[in-house]
Amino acid sequence: MELLNRLVVGSAPLLPRFFIGRVAARYVAGDSLDEGLALVTHLNTLGFAGTLDVLGEEVREAEATMRFRDAYVEVLDGIANSGADCNVSLKLTALGLCIDPELCWDNLALILDRAREFDNFVRFDMEDSSVTQATLKMCQRAREFYPQCGTVLQAYLHRTLEDARSLAGPESNVRICKGAYVEPGVIAFQGYQEVRDSFMATARQLLEQGSYACFATHDLWLIEQCEALVAELGVAPDRYEFQALSGVPIETTLDRLVAAGHRVRYYIPFGPEWYAYSLRRMRENPAIWRHTLRAMFSRSRHRQR
Repeated sequence: MELLNRLVVGSAPLLPRFFIGRVAARYVAGDSLDEGLALVTHLNTLGFAGTLDVLGEEVREAEATMRFRDAYVEVLDGIANSGADCNVSLKLTALGLCIDPELCWDNLALILDRAREFDNFVRFDMEDSSVTQATLKMCQRAREFYPQCGTVLQAYLHRTLEDARSLAGPESNVRICKGAYVEPGVIAFQGYQEVRDSFMATARQLLEQGSYACFATHDLWLIEQCEALVAELGVAPDRYEFQALSGVPIETTLDRLVAAGHRVRYYIPFGPEWYAYSLRRMRENPAIWRHTLRAMFSRSRHRQR
């Protein structure tokens, strides 16, 4: 099966656009903000919160960064007008981080100003290791400008526990995930359980220092460990949440978490750049093609609208 997975992923760019579109249909809300908000509204009725992400990253032209800036302002307006339980997640490279940090800041500040108007939260997604430090630095600057923002730590990086010590505190809000980009062993753990152990050490560090911790994982073992950790530490339900990517087939577990009184947030990407996103998802998780084939014949109630 592993060989078949690699063959499918290696040939993905040659597959019919229709097939890649089926992958996108599982993980992406649609091309438009209206489609993203419709999915969030549906999930709200099931007890889930949402975070909307406009697809796109590593923008290399200044004019394009302004289009992403304006798109996020529109998203914040749409959330406020709809009354949805939802915040936003963005990639700083889409706002110009790799072009000029000051260009990125100018774009980000306008988004944060709009978030301030609506008392909403803005998450800075973490990308590959080439921009880890720059993202953390921009997050620190942004939190001084508007406190209701935070970033992401990736458990597979060796530096993550120390970064957690620097970020943690009663006013910080941090998402912890395993990490999706391919990184060399000199800076990243390569063992499966090593990454899990780092995830849990980071989660404990954040909680013990009073941070609002977001457990972004589809690993059922990690979910159970995080449940045990918050129970052990006596953390109040309003000081943490579980997060999952829309379309990942762990709906039964997520329903159980909600029923048990845990806050659960779905990460919901949308936008016309679904093709590149879907190819990347297939590279990150080669088993996606099997989930996609099943999705052609069935559909989770979490995705019905």
